Amino acid sequence: MTRPVAIGLAVMAATTLASVVYLRDVTEAVRSTTAAEDEEASFPGFDEPLFEPTDPRVEIRMFFPAANNDVLIRTRRTLMYASSERVNQARQIIAHLVDGPDNTNLFSPLPAGTQLNQLFITDDGVAYVDFNSALADNHPGGILPEQATVYAIVNSLVYNLDGVDRVKILIGGAERETLAGHCLLLLPLRADLSITDIAYQAAAPGAAAGGTP
Repeated sequence: MTRPVAIGLAVMAATTLASVVYLRDVTEAVRSTTAAEDEEASFPGFDEPLFEPTDPRVEIRMFFPAANNDVLIRTRRTLMYASSERVNQARQIIAHLVDGPDNTNLFSPLPAGTQLNQLFITDDGVAYVDFNSALADNHPGGILPEQATVYAIVNSLVYNLDGVDRVKILIGGAERETLAGHCLLLLPLRADLSITDIAYQAAAPGAAAGGTP
């Protein structure tokens, strides 16, 4: 074998080896990035169904900000599956809030991009609800809009779930002093029906029972 041919083969071998090493490194980097993204996107229990197909459907009353000025929040009747796991019932309720109302007289209580991170319920009746940062970052702010958002969440959970009497709202896994500068979030909150059509109807003479159909 002549010297130039030997040199050429050595160069080719070195180039091939470098290409193999580079391809291996790129593949490992892609796998690591994908695994990290999957870990960030997954939350405990959320890959499990929130109800069984045999679970009965029950009526609940969801609370949404009202488009008119008579009350801050109006109720709308809808259905959920009566899962044996109370936390899964709570997640269904939050999913209804994320989806928003199907009525033009009601507003979505949660700003665009809001998602539920995690939710759990303690033995003493506090539901801890952790949302992503969009709940605060994309909120328009203001006393009444913040109050409408907070109590759409709190009232919807407390009103419909036995054994839940307070709600603690977290954002990005951490406490916030306020939602967007006005409505305090430091303590678990109890339901406030005084700002809803439930109180309005109860006070109106001869008013029919029930919320928005």
